[in-house]
Amino acid sequence: MNEIIVVGDVHEGINFGYQIDPDTGLSKRVFDIHDNFARATQFAINNDAKLFIILGDLFDRTHVSPTFRELVRRDVIEPLAKANIKVWILAGNHDQPHGNRGTSIDDFRGYPHVSVYRRPAVENFEIDDKVVGCIIVPYLHPADIAGLVGESGREISQERLFPQGQEFLKQWIHGRSDELNVDFKLLLAHYYIEGARLGERIAYPEVLPGEFSFRKDMVPAVDLAVFGHIHLHQVMHAQGTEIVYTGAIDRIDWGEKDDKKGFIVVNPLEQEKWRFVELPTRDMLKINVEVTANDDPTQKILDTIPDVTEKLVRLEIEIDEGLRGKVAEYKIAERLKGAFNYDVHWTEKAGEKVGFASYTMDPFELLRKFIDSNYQSHPKREKLLEEGRNALKEVLHAE
Repeated sequence: MNEIIVVGDVHEGINFGYQIDPDTGLSKRVFDIHDNFARATQFAINNDAKLFIILGDLFDRTHVSPTFRELVRRDVIEPLAKANIKVWILAGNHDQPHGNRGTSIDDFRGYPHVSVYRRPAVENFEIDDKVVGCIIVPYLHPADIAGLVGESGREISQERLFPQGQEFLKQWIHGRSDELNVDFKLLLAHYYIEGARLGERIAYPEVLPGEFSFRKDMVPAVDLAVFGHIHLHQVMHAQGTEIVYTGAIDRIDWGEKDDKKGFIVVNPLEQEKWRFVELPTRDMLKINVEVTANDDPTQKILDTIPDVTEKLVRLEIEIDEGLRGKVAEYKIAERLKGAFNYDVHWTEKAGEKVGFASYTMDPFELLRKFIDSNYQSHPKREKLLEEGRNALKEVLHAE
């Protein structure tokens, strides 16, 4: 049986600055993510699921363009309606607004089979005459938690907002769990739990400094807890409760390059309470190469580059000072052109010191030092460096 499908951290609407379709303005990379979302939807339909849960961060920000909302409507919301599958959408940290303003996820409230949760709630769901009690805890900003505490008649100081907010949510969650008289208790939430494994983030940090998080003791003794927010799929335990992070539905960042992606199937009536269904992902290839004075710089780099066809590639080159100008960069670009996208990052190691100063007559290195000395903070520093290198190449290779 595949009764409940749980998808986490879709991030529809995320921006990628490459492979842009001139007609739509969208990167082809966004369709890797969207296609996996559609695959999870089709799995739910093919397996007669009863409930499809989006566990936060359906969208990458509170308001996305109509194009992304239409993609979700066309390929997810309406097909699930035709299959008579209910949809629950929890607000995550990316699509939960500050205050009571509307968001892109609210666009789907008009569908009778869709419920959007921006505040904690409890729902009961029946499967074959068995009742599943769901404790739903969407992401809340600290001010929202303070508002909930205020509604309870208690006061909360700004200095004590974090620990008092944790304690308030703990009492609320444990209280709701104790009140539930059901066959299966399921906790659904979008938070970082202290101790969860994080990827090495490069561009899109999952957890920000000072962000509100869960302590393990906030998780009650339920049959299963499923969390979103952390992009790495993993399993934790607290108070005898198994906690499953679904992980992101695709690789959002280079910190996830080796992580399997997919979604969770929850089967409350079976001995195996849940299982992970893997989805296809585009290969992310990180290549590191060190170039020294004893190497043919161009050939050393070329020799490290395997087949890159349709892969996302990050080439990191550590090169001795003064050698970069000797690299035929067009040959590197030629070798990488079959990649879906590639980035090349250069790190130049300091050269040998003469007295108290480094000494070099390499014109490219002299240019770099000039730019660094005079235009280090200039917004077009890289462009100036690139144009300078091109001019030097023309002069030095002129017949």
